[in-house]
Amino acid sequence: MASSVNPRKRRREPVNVDVKLVEIYEDLANEKGEIRLKAAHDLLSRFTPDKNPSNEDIEKVLKRLFRGLCSSRKAARIGFSTALTELLSQVFLGPSRRNSEELNIPKTIEILGSQTSPVNCASGQEERDHHFGRLFGAEAILKSTILLQSDVSFDNWAQLLSLIFDLAKKKPWLREECGYIIYCAVRDIADKKADVQYVDEIIKGLSKNGLAKTPEGIAIWLAAMECPSPVTFVLDVWQSNNPLHTKEKTALAKIMKESSDPHSERNGENGTANKSSVWNPKLHFAWDPILARLYKLSRNKKEDRTSKQVSFIDFWTEVVDTGLFAASSSEERKYWGFLVFMKVVNEGPKEIVGSIFTKNFVRSLINQLSGDDRYLHRIAQKAAKSIQTRGVTDPEFINLALQGLMGPAGAVNFDQVTKTKTIEKLIGEGPTGGLDRTVPFLQSLIVQPGVDDAKAAGSRRQQFATLLTSIVKSLTTKSSTPDDLDSTIKRVMLVLARFAYFLPTQSLGSKDALPEPPFTQSTQEFFRNKVSSCLNMIIAGHKNASTVACQVVQSVGEMDQNGEYGKLVIDMGEEIRESVDSAFKILKRIQHKEKKNEEVKMTASIQALKLLYSITILQVYNGDADAVSMLDELRICYDKFLGQKKSDVADVAEASEVLVEILLSFASKQSQLFRRISEQVFAAFADRVTARGLQSLIAILEAKDNLVGQQEMFENDDEESDVAMIDSDDLDDDVEEVNQSAESSSDSEEVSSNEGDDNESENGDELEEFDAKLAAALGTHRADKDLDAGSETSSDSDMDDDQMEALDEQLAQVFKARSQMTNKKKEKKEARENMINFKNRALDLLEIYVKKSHSNIIATSILLPLLQVTRKTKVQQIAHKASNVLREYCKLCKGTSVPAIEDEEPIWELLGLIHEEATHSGPAFHAATCSQASLLVVKMLVARKKENVERIVDVYAESRKKQLLSKKCHIQPAFFSDWNNWSVSASKQMKE
Repeated sequence: MASSVNPRKRRREPVNVDVKLVEIYEDLANEKGEIRLKAAHDLLSRFTPDKNPSNEDIEKVLKRLFRGLCSSRKAARIGFSTALTELLSQVFLGPSRRNSEELNIPKTIEILGSQTSPVNCASGQEERDHHFGRLFGAEAILKSTILLQSDVSFDNWAQLLSLIFDLAKKKPWLREECGYIIYCAVRDIADKKADVQYVDEIIKGLSKNGLAKTPEGIAIWLAAMECPSPVTFVLDVWQSNNPLHTKEKTALAKIMKESSDPHSERNGENGTANKSSVWNPKLHFAWDPILARLYKLSRNKKEDRTSKQVSFIDFWTEVVDTGLFAASSSEERKYWGFLVFMKVVNEGPKEIVGSIFTKNFVRSLINQLSGDDRYLHRIAQKAAKSIQTRGVTDPEFINLALQGLMGPAGAVNFDQVTKTKTIEKLIGEGPTGGLDRTVPFLQSLIVQPGVDDAKAAGSRRQQFATLLTSIVKSLTTKSSTPDDLDSTIKRVMLVLARFAYFLPTQSLGSKDALPEPPFTQSTQEFFRNKVSSCLNMIIAGHKNASTVACQVVQSVGEMDQNGEYGKLVIDMGEEIRESVDSAFKILKRIQHKEKKNEEVKMTASIQALKLLYSITILQVYNGDADAVSMLDELRICYDKFLGQKKSDVADVAEASEVLVEILLSFASKQSQLFRRISEQVFAAFADRVTARGLQSLIAILEAKDNLVGQQEMFENDDEESDVAMIDSDDLDDDVEEVNQSAESSSDSEEVSSNEGDDNESENGDELEEFDAKLAAALGTHRADKDLDAGSETSSDSDMDDDQMEALDEQLAQVFKARSQMTNKKKEKKEARENMINFKNRALDLLEIYVKKSHSNIIATSILLPLLQVTRKTKVQQIAHKASNVLREYCKLCKGTSVPAIEDEEPIWELLGLIHEEATHSGPAFHAATCSQASLLVVKMLVARKKENVERIVDVYAESRKKQLLSKKCHIQPAFFSDWNNWSVSASKQMKE
């Protein structure tokens, strides 16, 4: 009993194991490609003809390789297939090939069938592995081309094809792979110019097995059509033996979306095989030969004209747009459609890419892009990205894509509907060569936005204006902008200017169509703001900013003169017209002087004045009330700076003061454009700024941060203008196009925080006063006051009509007073914000001045005001900025850059005032700034005369006494520490 339960183990026979060969097989399945290639090389080197391997050894290796193709390891099929293909070529190709009864080609095909047979497989996965192994094995035999030898029996070819076709029919999920290896075989036959009978057999096999009218069959058929020798095609499969015949469009569409007639039972000679039930997220390989054939026809329209092959546009409309992107199509088919679209965008010739933006596709693209929860959102994003990518390298494609996405098949507000920046990036990131067509296209959309409603038309026109602005932004950010791009910038800005400043009329007979519907005032104002935005970007990042701005303004003037685009939106009186005409004449003179001048320093001044003149003229067209008077003032600057050959000091000083006032009026505006202009022009004329000019800047810093301070600074702002138009500065959207500096946000934070503290008590008092007036009018009391007061009167007593009217009047007066209080409060807030902004701009100009003219003695006049601002202001941002300007000034005044003194007494007085300022309590950085200012004045006095050290020591000694004896003195110890440190370092130089 025991013996039956535990039988005796059979003795293991000794086996000779080739360890090296085992290692080679193991490496063939390695995931690293270089290891697999080395293993294949080592295996092949063991079976070269000079080694004279036996048939038995070769057969063993073949069996092992075919069996290895059935491995489930990821890289095994790749490694074993490579080795098998090369081994078959090495063994069965050439005059010395093996062709014995023990080892020959038929035997090899037999080994393939036996080693990859799925019979007796333990699991479904193992069965799948064997099917894949058979596929890879057949592919290896085909790639080795051992069957294409003239002395090899044709039956071997037919046998292998039969094996592949059977696999394709039995396993639909392998049909595409089976078709692909046959397709590659046809191409290899054509390349090697082998006997066409091999292709004939493939065509027969397709028809016999019902695979002709499948995606795989189409691809193979098209490859056969490319063979150099005529192929014998099976009749009555395709019209004129061409799957792409114009009469096969409907059938082609059904096949490519794998939608055959479910009731069809055709499986005969010309029938179709059952479709694959497995959806593949990858695009079918059949699209490559189909599209290649269509591309070829589009490039050479004369070719195959008699064959009546379907055109690309007809194919795309029927197969892709109607087939894959139909409203009833599944998400999977639309996914394929997006893949086809990206393939054509990436590879298609320029002759056909414009025709792929068809109605159904663009609708699907918009739908899928508009929400990140859409099923195909990510593939739609990739499709949109492919459009942008091609646009970067293909200028002509940009306009085609714009017409497709924004034309009749798309949406003019494509970016807004899809919540993307597809159009903006396509225009902004593309090459400049495509702008010659893009700008006119956008202009045509502005003229005819495609809607009749004025509000909707205005919204679309604003979107197109923003796109034009993005073009300017893109061009100005390029590292180097050649002259031809300057003309492009000008062209874009003139399109904006045309619609911003002129009202077209039919009576003028302009060459372009009239805008329909007509422009509204708000839309034109938006366009004017976009012109300002473009100028802002040009001034910020363009080397020829003044030239471009001048050309644009002159072009606007020419439009105004010839009336080509209609009537000017503003009515100019005769005096204003004369001022503008005079300004244009001066602008021409400035340009003439710029061409003749060769001095770099003078050129900067000329360009700055040209820019200032250009912008001021444009402000007249914008309806700025102050711009006309500025032109008169600029005339003074031109005459004194450039007009006269030699101006006296007094005249230059007068012009300098006028220029500073003009720049301050620009700087006071809440616009980054005017801020940049004021800074650039001020930098060019900083060396000509006089003491009175500096005093204008200082006066701004000394003004109060409230309504009173604003009234003092802008007392003439309420004068009426001859130009009947609203100033567009309030609506300037420069900040939309160029990022504001951090200080803008910090300004508002400082204003808000300080206002919150100041207004809490005011709000409480105002509310209490309002409640009291309201209670008096109603004859009531607050619930928390005089609780017993109401007991003496009846709340139920009725009022007659007269009493009701009197009550209404009282309530109206109460609420009117409340509204006035609210408006006054708002006015105070705006005044505070304006003054803080104005002080920031003044500090910006002072910072420019100290960088340009720090060695000028008049610059010392800013020391004390800056120190006082640092201490007195409640806005920390202003205090820090003033301190930084002073620090920068002191830092620049070193060595030979220390201002030279002619009269010492004012400087001694300044030193005393600085020490007096240091005695006041202030922020921590105030004390450090006082110390730096004091040491700067000390350097100036010592540089003038060493003997001044004694008096300087007395000044510091007096301050030390105050520190020791006076309770009102708050000089910090560091003030004297800095003095001591400077004394130590300076003593070495002063000692003789």
